[in-house]
Amino acid sequence: MKRGLIVIGFLVAGFTITVLINSLNKQDDVENQQVAQGVEVIKQLESQDVVEVQEKIESIKAQNGISEQVSSATTDETSEPADYKKIFSSSVIAGDSRAEGISGYGVLNQSSVVAQKGRSLSTAVQNGDIDTVIRMYPKNVFLTYGINDAVGTSSSDAFIKLYGEVIDKLKSKLPNTNIYVCSIMPVTSNASNRQPNLRNIAQWNQDLKSLCEEKGVTYIDASGVIAPSDYAQDGIHFGVNCIKKWLDLFIQQANL
Repeated sequence: MKRGLIVIGFLVAGFTITVLINSLNKQDDVENQQVAQGVEVIKQLESQDVVEVQEKIESIKAQNGISEQVSSATTDETSEPADYKKIFSSSVIAGDSRAEGISGYGVLNQSSVVAQKGRSLSTAVQNGDIDTVIRMYPKNVFLTYGINDAVGTSSSDAFIKLYGEVIDKLKSKLPNTNIYVCSIMPVTSNASNRQPNLRNIAQWNQDLKSLCEEKGVTYIDASGVIAPSDYAQDGIHFGVNCIKKWLDLFIQQANL
């Protein structure tokens, strides 16, 4: 009797396992079919409008119950801005429209950037940008002023004098903060032809480097960051790819 029950138990268990295997195989077949359908749709969409493609993708997701978690995971693995935001979470970059683009493009949070279009070092002081930086008590400060100062005059004397005062104030108010001064990034020849004073950027950077040595702060030479293809039409500004290279240089120089 007991032996019969054992045999029946084995038969039931075997039948259950077989059913489960068949069910899993069917599920795999369905998933494979969905993948194949997705590949075929992508091929058909290659020549369509981007908006139409996006709408079709969202429709496919909804039909097949694909969650947004898959998309988010892919973004986390391939997207650099999230890493930059984390790396610079205790740092502040201060400057003009070039620095403003760092948060404008979403590479860094606005809390890591104190910058405004058209800012020179003197207007940054007058409008309280430096005081804002001080109130934030950052671990690292990256100063990126100069392009708008250079437009207005051929001599760097007043600029260097004021920069020295700004550095002294930061060192006094933020004794535990690391201060980095970035060189004025170069412009194209077309831009300097329109604004002849911009031809003096190289000399201004030499003066800025000497000031940093005198004040005991780190000078960062960013002249090699920007490539000809990085420039916007005005020959002064640049896009997100150059911004990332710029931040990579900061990370390297500051050991972030």
